[in-house]
Amino acid sequence: MPNCGKKGAILFIVIGIILVVVILSTITLRVIANHSRLTHHQVSRIQAMYAAKAGMLYALDALRRNDTTAVACLTGTGMIMRRSGSAACVIVEPELPASVSQVDIIVGGIDTGPSDTRRVRSKATFTYTP
Repeated sequence: MPNCGKKGAILFIVIGIILVVVILSTITLRVIANHSRLTHHQVSRIQAMYAAKAGMLYALDALRRNDTTAVACLTGTGMIMRRSGSAACVIVEPELPASVSQVDIIVGGIDTGPSDTRRVRSKATFTYTP
């Protein structure tokens, strides 16, 4: 009967190894899930940044072309870029990413920036949807 003690010790060693493997795999899965979430959030932020830049380029192009309708909307309360809409100062842009809800574009009056220039502001509102 001296082998009974060794069999019990080996059983505890095997259970301990299984427990360590389960804990390490759980930690690894959590790290992977967190990285996935953070990457998705970063992609949403980058999409919003480029949507805001697109709104700014739209405003600069409207000023360059001297498009009076667009400039009137831009310098008043500002223009909004959305995937859908029907208001007077709404740019319908169906290609906006799903995370970007709207882009606000505002052009200041003459001499609001350096001399003989206008200040152009663009702000993208985005939502993180996991």
